[in-house]
Amino acid sequence: MAKVRPRRPDRAVILRHGGRASDTCPRCRWARNQEEQGKALHGIPELTDSERLREVVARIGDNLRQDRTLTGDPAAVFVMGALEARIDGKEHFLVASSGRDADPWIKDEHLDGITHHPGKWQQVNPAIPADHTGWLTVRGEKVGLSADVEDVTRPCPAVKLLLGLGQLHLDWESVEYVRLSEMAYTGPGAEDTGHMRTWRGRGAARSWTAHSCDACEARIPYLICDVPAHRIVDQGLFADRS
Repeated sequence: MAKVRPRRPDRAVILRHGGRASDTCPRCRWARNQEEQGKALHGIPELTDSERLREVVARIGDNLRQDRTLTGDPAAVFVMGALEARIDGKEHFLVASSGRDADPWIKDEHLDGITHHPGKWQQVNPAIPADHTGWLTVRGEKVGLSADVEDVTRPCPAVKLLLGLGQLHLDWESVEYVRLSEMAYTGPGAEDTGHMRTWRGRGAARSWTAHSCDACEARIPYLICDVPAHRIVDQGLFADRS
């Protein structure tokens, strides 16, 4: 029997965080891919990962495995994330982490060896709101989450990255892209890691990339809505329920 050559991994951007462009936005109530007079209403209709971001989180993952102060604990569970954005012609590169009591656990040495825009990565660790109110969109505008959203205080990297982007309060005339990738690390003695293993690699172009958790999938659509608040009010909808 002829030897079957293993299929090369799909390197396309196929991980979507927080749903698809065709979904209805829970904040403004428009379809996220809707256009008006030929212009998209949402600058970020989809939040995808990218091959280069997967390389960034892989490099951080390799570095942390060399750090025995972290991986020396067999029960360690970490999640890390990286975000890149080009807004109004300016680029932004953010990293965030969750897990452990010492938060954030990513240090400068864990960013060594990154070949994608080396030296430009900035750590963010914004406070997660205590309930469904007081959240911030990537545009820097306040937004409240639906009361149906569960686990709103879960401090996941995806949410920290988007809140961190919002806290920059950038000018927001044009958005070329916002991309995000996450990676999960579980030590050999970690407990209750079934949810971590569920996120890890499902539908991913690389097995070490991670889907966002259910709590993030529910929160992200609110955070990536960059429709100005006054436009939502003009339509008779809400802008902030906090």
